[in-house]
Order: sequence, then structure tokens, then C-alpha cells
Amino acid sequence: MGAIANVANAALAARAETFTYGGPYTNNGGSHRISCTAQSLIYTAWSPLGTPQHQPLPYYRTDNPMPQGRPWGERDSWNTNYYTDTPNTGVTRYYDWNITKLQCSPDGVETTCLAVNGQVPGELITANWGDWIRFNVCNAIADEGTAIHWHGLLQKQTPFMDGVPGITQCPIAPGTCFTYRFQADLYLYASGLVGPLVIYGPNNTAYDEDLGPVMISDWYHEYYETVIDALLQPLPAVNIPMSDNNLINGKNSFNGNGAPMASFNFTSGKTYRLRLINPSAAAVQKFSIDGHTMTVIANDFVEIQPYETDHVTLAVGQRSDVLVKATGNATNAVWMRGYKPPPCWPTHGGDEAKAAIFYKDADRTQAPTTSAGPNAYDQYCGNDQLSQTIPTYAINPGEPSVTEIIPIEFRSNGTNLLWYLAKRTFRADYNDSILLETKQGNLDFPYIENVHNYGTNRSIRFVLGNTGAQPHPLHLHGHNIFVLQEGSCVGDQTVFGGGNGTSVPGHTDTTLVRKRDASYGSCWDGSISNPGNPQRRDVQMLLPGNYVVVQWNQDNPGVWPFHCHIAWHLSAGFLWTVLEQPDFVENEMEIPQIMAQYANTIRLSPSHVNVADLGRTCTDWSAWTSKNVVDQIDDGV
Repeated sequence: MGAIANVANAALAARAETFTYGGPYTNNGGSHRISCTAQSLIYTAWSPLGTPQHQPLPYYRTDNPMPQGRPWGERDSWNTNYYTDTPNTGVTRYYDWNITKLQCSPDGVETTCLAVNGQVPGELITANWGDWIRFNVCNAIADEGTAIHWHGLLQKQTPFMDGVPGITQCPIAPGTCFTYRFQADLYLYASGLVGPLVIYGPNNTAYDEDLGPVMISDWYHEYYETVIDALLQPLPAVNIPMSDNNLINGKNSFNGNGAPMASFNFTSGKTYRLRLINPSAAAVQKFSIDGHTMTVIANDFVEIQPYETDHVTLAVGQRSDVLVKATGNATNAVWMRGYKPPPCWPTHGGDEAKAAIFYKDADRTQAPTTSAGPNAYDQYCGNDQLSQTIPTYAINPGEPSVTEIIPIEFRSNGTNLLWYLAKRTFRADYNDSILLETKQGNLDFPYIENVHNYGTNRSIRFVLGNTGAQPHPLHLHGHNIFVLQEGSCVGDQTVFGGGNGTSVPGHTDTTLVRKRDASYGSCWDGSISNPGNPQRRDVQMLLPGNYVVVQWNQDNPGVWPFHCHIAWHLSAGFLWTVLEQPDFVENEMEIPQIMAQYANTIRLSPSHVNVADLGRTCTDWSAWTSKNVVDQIDDGV
């Protein structure tokens, strides 16, 4: 029996494995703390995702009050504007998370990991649309602060819970805890720092079983601090981080070493929902299943009019929900594949992760022998055509109040190579949260924090030109973005001059165009794809030599990062700080005491958290940093 067959058997043998979950706890509103002690652990059990233990997910959680038979009542995805009409189920889901640094070996090669409750990836969290979720996060890492960002959630009522150190909060100091509390204000699927969060909601497409999260991610055999330290070495050193392997739900073998692979079960004739996510550091992922097609029903948090494909492209941070019809025979076994194309990001190898799909009567002692489809190894780094991705609920973006023209450069600051957006780069101050400064009315921010105050303008449009050789998955916190158009700038001279640097085609005379430097402009021709209902999502890929036009409504006061989702680009300064409605933040927003740096100057809202028990996050962080040197080797986000 070959190595691949042994690997398939190892995943199936997990049936007898005993898994340790952090699990939800019951709490009636009183204080609750868990032990927060630095641990030295060896990670031996893998996540149950992608093993026979993992059962199909329900259509929704039934432990809610259910008006009209569903937790969200009569709302549906065709006629409900989920940006303005979020149900409130009155239910709170409680979780304890202990964040530790430990040794792990997801692909059989031991390295250092960050884990939630000793598990990599973290446990699956589920909630219904309109539920509140409360995570008590304790930092048991002895020498690092931490924070959890809840990728893709709008945080409309709780912008201070976005979880970005230096922007919305101070880091959680070693040996201390912080309680996140927010509402599931969008549904379908999101990813946390190290694990998946599934939010059930209405859908338009029928299926038989929900197989849940399928996370396809690159993997590095060195700890992230080591990678970043090499990346940001002074010139002339140029060290591009290259991943060593690819994983599906935290599993794969490495060079035939027999480490466990993930597996899934199919029954002939059934239709399955898969919730795909790319939580990689840098890699574009191509997802396919040998001999099967897929129907894409959602991108990120936005349901779209379904279309069929034989492969799905996922940039870093992107999610797609797909339906797969089990067309094979009862004895079939086929490969599921996650492939990272080297042209999209260089690698050391290990470009493909596989997972076995076994039909009901398949021989589970043998690995699948199927061949990859014609597009499984597609080398194109961009997303599907915008004309294919039409949201189910139509919204017309209208004309913007402000347009920013933003060229992207990778250049030296005199010592290191950094990323610049319209000649600005970024670095966070962990001890001075931008949101808390805004709350205090202090809007004169350090230049390096790259803060842009958009006031009360109704909507913002960015025209971004990529002058470099690498792609950028662009992500905005706190909003879904309209993706209006994309195209090539190759051979065009307008991005950095050429005589028409002040032109913005397709705009009315009333459009306010903010210019950082009159020497650059836009190569966009003013056209819009699906102008009455363009694609919406929270991450969109920008290819090298291309432009992309994105827009969003300013309906969520707060401080929101707009950044590249490639971890190494973000570390090197690729972030533009959006300050939205600062007057509302200062005069109306109630920020919990737990987040306050100076309790007497912040309007408190004790209902959000148990302030008596948990203390103040910035105070804890300040106390820790007064005795410890923070090794902030990158931009801090």
C-alpha cells in the first residue's frame, strides 16, 4: 500500500480519536473568567473538520425562539436588505477561548503554532443570523499581545469589537482576558484568526446536506515572527516569504510522510453545500473536485445568482459557498483538491492539498485514483468575471461623494522595502488606539498611521492602480464593497503622469476628487459592470498592472482598515485607515469601559461587558509594556 493510501487511512482512523474542544459555556450575565496560564503543549490531535467525526450542519440552530418557524422570521435573501434590517433573536452564544503558543505538526513537520483551546485550526463556531456572540478571550502567550479580528462581519453596533490592535483596541496583554461581544449581522460564513464561524441564514437554493467549512490554506514551517523578521531585513536583502505546503481543514501530508489528510462522505444523488474559505497568508487557492462541477451561490457574505463552474478561485480572505451534486456511483472515491498557483505567489513547493471524498460503498482502505480536471491547475490569479457575479438582492451604488485615486507602489523608505498607497505607508501604535483617540476628539493623527477623515460624506469610491508585479486581495473592514470595474493598465501612462493626472472619467462635475499628488491619475475608462447591481463582497483581487474600482456607503461610523489581505504585504505597510463619521464617534458612540484607556474621558456602556471583572484592556496593555519591550518588527496589524 502506497504512502497516499496510508494517509487516507490515517484520516479515516480518526474515527476513534478523542478531540478536546473549548466549547460553549452557559452564562446568565454574571462575571466569568477562565484560567489564563502560559502552556507548553505538543499538539497531537487535529481539528475534527474533514474527518468522519464531523457531522453535516443543520439548516439553522433550533435552540432559538423561532417566529414564523425560523430564527430570522419572514426575512429572505431576495427581498431583505441585510445592511439595514438585521433580526435580533435575543439569544447570546457564549464561548471561552484560551490562546496559546504550542508545537504542532498539521502536515507531519513540527513547528510553532498559535492555537485556540489547544486546537489547530480552531473549533467550529455556529450561530443564527441575529444572534449575539460572546467570546471571552484569554491570552496565555507569555511574550506577545493578541487580538481577534472577526473577518467579514460589519460590527455596525459594535465597531470597537473589530479586533484590530492599534486601530480599534489595544492588544490583549499576556496573562489577561478580553470579552468580545457582537451580533451576527451578516450570514453565510466568516473566518476567525484560527478557525471558522458559520452564521446560518435564509438561502434561495435547495441542498440535502451542509458539509460545513472547507478551509484551503498555505502553510509555513517557520513561525510567523521568523518569516516577518526575514521579510523586513534592511536592504539590500530581499526575502519574499515562500510557503512550504498547502492544507485542507488543517491537514495534508508533506513529501509523502504519511500525515493525515482530510476526508468527506458523499451519497450518490445528494446535493452538498460546501463553505469554502481561503485563510492563507499569501496564496491564491484553486478549489476543485475531480469529475464534478459546482454551483457558486455566494461570495463572501453576499448571495449571488447561481452559476456553474468546475473550479473556484479564492484570494486570501475570500469565501465562496458552492453546491456539489454527487453524480458518482456508490463505490466511487475521488480527490478534492486545493492548489496554489506559483505565479500568484512563489512557493517552496507543496503546491497541492488533497482530501478524499468517499461515496457510500467505496473501499476506504484505498486512496482515490482519479485525475484532476482541466482547470484544477489554472494559473490565473484573478477572480471570476464581474458579469458572472450578480447579487441576489439588488443595490444601485449611485454616484460617490468622494473619489480617491490611489496608485500602489513597492519601494524603499531608505532602509526597507515597504508598500505605499498614494505615497503613504502605515504603522500602528499599540498603546494608542485610533478609535479611542477619535472618541476623545483628537483627530490630529501621526502621519505614519495613514488616517483619512471622510467625515459625513455619503459614499466613497477608490480607483486603485497596481503598478507592481504582485497581486493584492483588497479588503475593507466594516463594509461590503461594490466592485464596479477592473481592467488592465499595461501601457497606460496615466497612473504616474502622462498629462491627464487629474482626470476622472465618467464622473459628474459635482464629484469631489481628492488628489494627493497631481502627477498621477487613473487608467479607468469610467465604465461599470452591472451598474444597477454590481458585485458586492469584502475582498476583491487586484492583479499586477491592473486597476480596480470599488465603492461603499458610509453607513457605519468608526475606524476601518482598507488593506491588502496578504499577510506579508500588510506587515510591510499596505493599509489605508478610513475614519468614518468622527463626530458621531465622539458624541454618540458608547464605548465599553473594558476598552477605555482613560476611564474618566470615555462614555461607558457597562451593558456590553462585565467591566468589574475584566478590567480595562489598554490599562492592562500599558502596564505590561511598562515592564516588557514589545518586539513590533512590522507595521503592527
